Amino acid sequence: MSEFSEMMKERPKTVRIIGVGRAGINVAKYWRNEMDGERADKFVAVCDWDSKAIEQSGVSAALRLDECTVWPGIRSGAEAVEKRIDDVCELVNARKVAVAVGLGGEFGTEAAPVIAREAKAAGASTVGVATLPFEHEGPVRVRRAMDGLRELVANSDAMFILNNESMLKYYGKLLVPDALVRIDNIMSDAADVLTTHCMRNEPQYKKLNAKVFGIGRAGADLVDYLREKKYRETLLMTARVNDDSGCIKSVECNIDTGDAPTILDVFSRFFSGKDSRVCMVADLGVSGIATATTMADLAKKNGAITIGLVTLPALSEGAAKCTKAIENLQKLAVKTDAVFAFRKDVCGKLVSPFLGLMIEDIEYVVNRLIKEAKPNESEI
Repeated sequence: MSEFSEMMKERPKTVRIIGVGRAGINVAKYWRNEMDGERADKFVAVCDWDSKAIEQSGVSAALRLDECTVWPGIRSGAEAVEKRIDDVCELVNARKVAVAVGLGGEFGTEAAPVIAREAKAAGASTVGVATLPFEHEGPVRVRRAMDGLRELVANSDAMFILNNESMLKYYGKLLVPDALVRIDNIMSDAADVLTTHCMRNEPQYKKLNAKVFGIGRAGADLVDYLREKKYRETLLMTARVNDDSGCIKSVECNIDTGDAPTILDVFSRFFSGKDSRVCMVADLGVSGIATATTMADLAKKNGAITIGLVTLPALSEGAAKCTKAIENLQKLAVKTDAVFAFRKDVCGKLVSPFLGLMIEDIEYVVNRLIKEAKPNESEI
């Protein structure tokens, strides 16, 4: 047994946050800085081939992989992980594992899904926390990120996806290093939410600042649940869709739309407002994806912070349905600022209470995004 495996055996088996690749290491580093060093070392780990990046993180639980070059200038993260699979199995030996990665690069994009796969195989609740690249990074990195996202979602029980391109509207006036620090902060908050929310049993039923836009049956069920559970002051809208065509067949909302002449005007009024934030709720295993992407686009055009809260089919529902849902998630991820996704078997039988609980946690992450988007004058 390697020295690394011996060290990991002594760590707690509750929660493990694993930063993979440079972007993932930055998230783990932020977590470590937020916690006291000794406590952080029990829960935080990093994995990369770059010894300098690992050393700078300050994280003691570090798995340095061999650099595997499969083509001149091209490294294989998946192959590097497979060569140390015994150590990886010890790395993910916990009840809940969060894998943080910046998608689009060579190493982390390939390595993270393999680590998530091993975590799921070991019986851990597996959470993926990922960023999508900026468009200016080029089509090669964007395509690679989409491929990596597909593999990471397939091996995760829950996902948080942050669209870096959307972050430009919040952090566009900052220098790149300062903007990336803020993105790392949000990623760390999301990892915190996804690894700890299950410790709470009941929502606090407070007024939400977010407007909740439910799409299809799953969205309508959640909106009905929120109405029942004292969220009456929260702005709610439901778009019911035709299961065959995916087209909107009816809309319900609890705001005064006045003399809005068209349905698009109704949506625009719902989405608009100072610091407006919209949580889009949908089941990506059914036909509501066209409505979800169209409404997300409209919400962003109206200046709203747009967060997706979606469910994915349980693995038992079949490979075809799961694959289609992942394709739908890819489409929604590039239209929103961020997406939280959960498999139905993770939500349990009571999907609406689970999602209602999550909305409050999402509010916390969005509040951080808004707060971080207001830089000091010295930073501009």
